Amino acid sequence: MNMNKLQFGKPLGMITLIGLSLSLISSGFGGETRTVTLGGEAGAAEKEITDRLNTPPFISLAWLRADLTGERVSEHDNDRNSNLRRPFKAFSGDISGRYIEIMAMDAENSSKTHTLMKELIGEAVKHQRKGGYFCSAGEVDWNNALDEKRGPNVFYPALWGNARMLCGLVEAYRADKDPVVLSALKKLGDFYVDTLPLFTDPSRKSEYVQRGWYASNYIICYFPAMEGLVNLYSVTGDKKYLDAAKYIDTAATMAKFFEQFDVLPVDHAHGMLCNHVGLLRLYEVTDDKYYLNRVEDRWQELVEDGYIQPPGGPLEKCHVFYKRDEGCGLTDWFRLNLKLAKVTGKSKYWDMAERVFRNHFLQNQSTKGGHGHRHMIGDKKGIRGFDSKITESTWCCIYHGRLAFLLMKDNLFTQDDKGLTCNFPLDFTSSTDDQEIVSSILPAENEGEIYRQQIRIKRGAPKKISMRVPHWATSVSAVDTDGKRLKTKLEDGFCRVPKTVSEATFIYRGGVFAEDRHCVRLPNGPKPGQPYTLWYGPKLLVTEENPPPATNWPVSIKGLEKAGFIPLSAKTRSKKVYFVFDFVGPES
Repeated sequence: MNMNKLQFGKPLGMITLIGLSLSLISSGFGGETRTVTLGGEAGAAEKEITDRLNTPPFISLAWLRADLTGERVSEHDNDRNSNLRRPFKAFSGDISGRYIEIMAMDAENSSKTHTLMKELIGEAVKHQRKGGYFCSAGEVDWNNALDEKRGPNVFYPALWGNARMLCGLVEAYRADKDPVVLSALKKLGDFYVDTLPLFTDPSRKSEYVQRGWYASNYIICYFPAMEGLVNLYSVTGDKKYLDAAKYIDTAATMAKFFEQFDVLPVDHAHGMLCNHVGLLRLYEVTDDKYYLNRVEDRWQELVEDGYIQPPGGPLEKCHVFYKRDEGCGLTDWFRLNLKLAKVTGKSKYWDMAERVFRNHFLQNQSTKGGHGHRHMIGDKKGIRGFDSKITESTWCCIYHGRLAFLLMKDNLFTQDDKGLTCNFPLDFTSSTDDQEIVSSILPAENEGEIYRQQIRIKRGAPKKISMRVPHWATSVSAVDTDGKRLKTKLEDGFCRVPKTVSEATFIYRGGVFAEDRHCVRLPNGPKPGQPYTLWYGPKLLVTEENPPPATNWPVSIKGLEKAGFIPLSAKTRSKKVYFVFDFVGPES
């Protein structure tokens, strides 16, 4: 009998779930409503990044505000070998805006960091230019800046930083309703409204497309302001901010003008994805499917054409292959998928959000705790593995990485009159004054199970409970506290328990499966001439050897243990690992 032989590696150890956790109070530091604590692998990773943000240089006001002032922070400012260096001050409002955003969203951080956030907001207001914008280099003549081709480039980085500051100040205002913050926000929004004709002038297109370096050019740095303008509209109700961003047939606006530049490949995944988050925000407030269609079309192009890598995310440059990824881009891809899942209800977006968070994003975290750049192993058709090198990015990824955990906790489940709907199989606890929900990941008890997820409503009224059926599970069922099978129904990609209960345990069944390198399931296993990846449950399986020892297909998880595969975990962050392999076979 002919057997298909694959090349594999050495012993598989299943993921250890540990109980370290941090909390999110969802209404922000100004009004506590719901506390969410992550556990397990995700909780441990979140603790690392939060601890990191409570150490130098991130607790220095001077260090944070330098992109508002341009000041020299210390003798380490230009020392590439020092973690204390303060780079990229020209990106006016970038670090400071990101810091304000995550601290405003994260009420469970220390009082010291929230005090620092308020001090930073005070500095921002003090250093806002008379035109409403922020620029560490001083006042800018924006008409003349467009002609700048050589020399110090200040206006592109300033535009990028202002877009991040806009998002940060909106979150600060939502959390604390400070009229000083609102005044600064309106001035910054007015800057974008007032300069709209300058930055959307068709006669100046040749100037716009003159590229700076990859993260400093018009296309990347100007259009991310769409997200902040929509958010500003949502807190003020002032339509001029929405009109500046949205598509209007008779006027040059951001969304309309951006369309002609919105092509792949692009040299900055983070910027491109920020732009698409802005388009999706426009859909959320206008219900105009023009925006949704653009984002869904881009999603399909990214996945089908190989820009999204097997672990679930893009690379730093949004090319099919580049030497490294970027934590910011991974967070943006994660949050874009969360938004798409919520507004469309389509399972593929929940699946992609889980894929990138649990595989690619967590593997991007450095041993120091901050996110940054994981280096890649690959070829012109895409990556084949992770190199051991991870460079922590203190100037952007550590803040955007923290944002991803906050977003995950805000999207773990929803509640309404129909019951409790859980979107991710993760360990967490959610508490309010009158309710406590605990989700616990438990080991498999029977052959063919991946694991179990127990949902307990420890305090509060019983609910009808629903659980998303992920793409990696062949089925999901539920049992009660006595282990008896509960009646369920499959509806819209969710396994629903139609009666109210205080506890239910959901059983995820499945096995090892293979995909091609474009995230497409191979139902009959790998094919000759086609690179493949291997999965068990939500985790991509990797080996430290390439090529690994051979084993037969189909293969069990026990067979992979013997062959040397392990799931991506905290242990593999510091190792060179491979996950795209070439089919070998068939052989007798």
